[in-house]
Amino acid sequence: MREALIQWLGESGLPQLSGDFLRAVPGMPPIMQSLHLLGLIVLMASIVMICLRVLNIAARRQDTVELAGRLFPWFFWALPLMLFSALPFLLARPQRYFYNPVFSIKMAALFVALTMSLILWRQWRKGLLAVDSAMLVNRIMALLCLLAWLLTALGGRWIAYADYLFWSGY
Repeated sequence: MREALIQWLGESGLPQLSGDFLRAVPGMPPIMQSLHLLGLIVLMASIVMICLRVLNIAARRQDTVELAGRLFPWFFWALPLMLFSALPFLLARPQRYFYNPVFSIKMAALFVALTMSLILWRQWRKGLLAVDSAMLVNRIMALLCLLAWLLTALGGRWIAYADYLFWSGY
């Protein structure tokens, strides 16, 4: 399946287009990476505060529902920023990512993190996120969410160093 996707991307011309985009403006790769990291900072700051509040570790004087209402919009604005700032790199060199075991770990962690975040958001929308009525399920989801976002962020950093992690010694 990986090979078919890489072949399709190669035939589509997207790698060439993305590569041209990254080379067109001097300094475009660090600009895009900086945007990606800024998105990560906003996303992590918002979801981490929500999770820590659900776990009753931080912002104890803040109402959980009110805090989530202020922070979830930041979370949802950061997601497209992160997607669009990462896509040119993925499309320019798909084989670098699709054959990288760290990228697979990051994508699996991202799936869990997004799923847990969306479940917490749904709980908030239903009014079931208040600490007074915080179910054990919400706290478990918040903990899993924190761990998954941490693994996602660490995976993103480790992608560049996969050669060192999995060096075969040749």
